[in-house]
Amino acid sequence: MSEKEKQAKKSRRGSAFRGLLHIVVSVLILRATVIEAYNVPTGSMETTIKIGDFILGNKFVYGIRTPDWLGIPWTNIGFTVPYYRLPGFEQPKTGDVVIFRYPNDDWPANQIGPFDPSLNYIKRCIAGPGQTLAIREKDVFVDGVEFPLPEDGRASKLTMYDEDYVERNIFPSGYGNRDHFGPLTVPAEGDTLDFSTDNLQLAANVISLEGHEVRVSTTGQVRVDGEFVDHYVCEQNHYFMMGDNRDNSHDSRYWGLVPESNIIGEALITYLSWEQTEPNLLKRIFKIRPSRMFRLID
Repeated sequence: MSEKEKQAKKSRRGSAFRGLLHIVVSVLILRATVIEAYNVPTGSMETTIKIGDFILGNKFVYGIRTPDWLGIPWTNIGFTVPYYRLPGFEQPKTGDVVIFRYPNDDWPANQIGPFDPSLNYIKRCIAGPGQTLAIREKDVFVDGVEFPLPEDGRASKLTMYDEDYVERNIFPSGYGNRDHFGPLTVPAEGDTLDFSTDNLQLAANVISLEGHEVRVSTTGQVRVDGEFVDHYVCEQNHYFMMGDNRDNSHDSRYWGLVPESNIIGEALITYLSWEQTEPNLLKRIFKIRPSRMFRLID
């Protein structure tokens, strides 16, 4: 082979490598800003979304955001970085199926612990900033208007907690149980939380989710970032999320609100679905559920 042919071959290899690199970078940019694929491992959204569904999420509608965590995919090895969110076309509203970063649920033992960057949740937005939510006999009401159970949702009235039963893990404490909850008003950006009248556990949850250190003494005194204060002005909008499988969903009734900074996007479509209970990966291929593929999520 002549020297000229060797140079031409080397040039073709270089062009192929650059082309592949451009494709990889383009896919990563697309994944980070517009569309991303998600696998659903739990049944909290049954049967709107089933275990084993693979969905595409629109990260554009609520505002493209730059990555806030850099590291090895599918691991917790990495670090957080400052991020920026561009204005979106709309905000999450009642009825939207939303993908969001899982907020810390260790309040109050770990009030401001870091969020797990590897975990995303998919739930339905029930109430947004400024709205008041209440649950009565498993029926959900937003600003006094019933929000009906979605067509593929689950909530059996054959088994129901008594109205007077106070569920131990409910959030905030004393707000009832999964079937009789609230009323709870979701904080909006600019709202003032008055510690003399507002629920301190809910206030501490909001403050910590906005990135501040908060401590509540046994006497009810509140310190934010080390200073004693009697009120707090909310810096973000917050959202109340619930699963469509209302009897079997770990959601805002148990771990609190979702701040706007944790919102990632809206669930769009199921592009693949298979029976995930099959332990053998190869056998799963033969348990694909064609009837669930290419279904719009609403």
